[in-house]
Amino acid sequence: MLEQKFFKPSHEEWLKWAQVVIDRLTTCVHVYSKPPYDDVFIYEKERQEKNARCLALLKRIYSQTEACETPTDSLADVANHDERVIAGLGMMFAETLALLPELSGDMQKLLKSAWQHDCAGRIASELFCGPMGNLEEGIGSGHAEHGRLPLVLTELLERETTGDKRQPRQELHRNTDAPVRGDESDELKRRWADKNGQFMRSAGRVD
Repeated sequence: MLEQKFFKPSHEEWLKWAQVVIDRLTTCVHVYSKPPYDDVFIYEKERQEKNARCLALLKRIYSQTEACETPTDSLADVANHDERVIAGLGMMFAETLALLPELSGDMQKLLKSAWQHDCAGRIASELFCGPMGNLEEGIGSGHAEHGRLPLVLTELLERETTGDKRQPRQELHRNTDAPVRGDESDELKRRWADKNGQFMRSAGRVD
């Protein structure tokens, strides 16, 4: 608890929650990209504009996580590089928080699902309640006062502002025999790219 209270979020925490945000925004883009149910009304132009805005934010966050690999083994360079990545993610998480209430409302409408529980199918369940019922990874209502991912991101940004210092990340050197968590992060990004790259290119050009 002391660590959570007095330290800024670690580099690993930022990347973990960036991946969660990427996954949830990817689902929103998929839903916006599909024609709505016959009994659900939304202007086509509005749906396309909202999809484009969500996709643009998704691309920026994904690009920022792509930039997380450090080009050097110098401890000072690693720390400076990480701070630049974290600063960028912080701004984009703030944008995500501002967008989540509208996203949740649209997703409830387009998926014809409640957000609290008893969601309408797997996609809605994972989006609102998190994969495997991991509530803190679901977007919920989009409002931090209702908990879930909005609250997690709010607290993450608050800890970044009020924390005294940041603990150095674990994988400071690439030349080691021990497995490093950075390798796991790279593998997650590769799997995400394989799964969603073609879709993102069709939904909007990926530079």
